[in-house]
Amino acid sequence: MRWAGAARRSWLTRLVVPYTLAGTLGLPWVLAGAAVDHAEAVVIAAALGALAAGLVKRLVARDRPAHLPLLVRPLRSGSFPSGHAASSAAAACVLLAVAPGLAPIWIAMAVTMAASRVYVGVHYPTDVLAGVGVGVLTWALPIALIAAS
Repeated sequence: MRWAGAARRSWLTRLVVPYTLAGTLGLPWVLAGAAVDHAEAVVIAAALGALAAGLVKRLVARDRPAHLPLLVRPLRSGSFPSGHAASSAAAACVLLAVAPGLAPIWIAMAVTMAASRVYVGVHYPTDVLAGVGVGVLTWALPIALIAAS
């Protein structure tokens, strides 16, 4: 959390806050999916990632960090795992599968979204790491089950 506070710069905040808010609606992923003609698959993956994170969030009920002034409105839900990170990881996995040539972009988008949640003060780093794990599992588990059958 100290890193997030030390990294804050006004110019960076003007970029990060709109990006993280757009992530609340999945907008970066809708646009990315549309750009490679797979918007529906990307949206479904992102929604499933967010849903899975929401279920875990209810079970864990971890308090949100109070170490930094918030750059977005306070949230009522628990912090673990990050739904933004989960939906971003799931969407990025689909994009990696359908457009692997753009992998650096998909990975950068997901990492930036996950890091933005710590930067704005609403998640611990472990929340976003767990969210990424939930997102990857949300995407990979059905694929693995289909392949195994």
